[in-house]
Amino acid sequence: MDTDYTIEEAVEVLRRTVDRKAVEIEELERKLRRYRNEEKREQTLELIDYLRADRTAYITVIADMTEDDSLLEGLDLDDRTRDCPVKYDQYISGLSADDLENELDADEIRADYCDEVVELMCQGIGEEALDSKKMVKLLLEDPYACSVIGELIFYDDHLYTSFREMMERKMEKKRKKGKE
Repeated sequence: MDTDYTIEEAVEVLRRTVDRKAVEIEELERKLRRYRNEEKREQTLELIDYLRADRTAYITVIADMTEDDSLLEGLDLDDRTRDCPVKYDQYISGLSADDLENELDADEIRADYCDEVVELMCQGIGEEALDSKKMVKLLLEDPYACSVIGELIFYDDHLYTSFREMMERKMEKKRKKGKE
């Protein structure tokens, strides 16, 4: 996660975003009742839908960061991903300077946190895969997997140096065996 924030500060930024979006959704719903133009109503409904999904996404990050699953109660977590609505640019440009800064900070915090979570998941999967003889065998049979692993080793100085040293020791053992 972004090193500019402690977990507590990041959670506070996200909470402000969640609270602000709740107020914005309520305001849009009040305005919606007055709209007669069907296109304007549809665009506003899309924006409300998007803001609700966005708010839910922030709440799930807060719940994960704080390990408080009670925050997830009543949320529709199986909700589909929303496309950016037509009115989103108008929504962003209508935010005050403080709200815009909060929106951008919260979005960065969420993205960084999600990237970290995925990275940790992948690390765990990698560790378990390399600990499984069956999985290592499958990886060896897959040219793409071998290529990705080889690329990783090639571009990491420490891994590549270690790999070269291991291969040299292996070749030396083979030479010694051949001479016997």
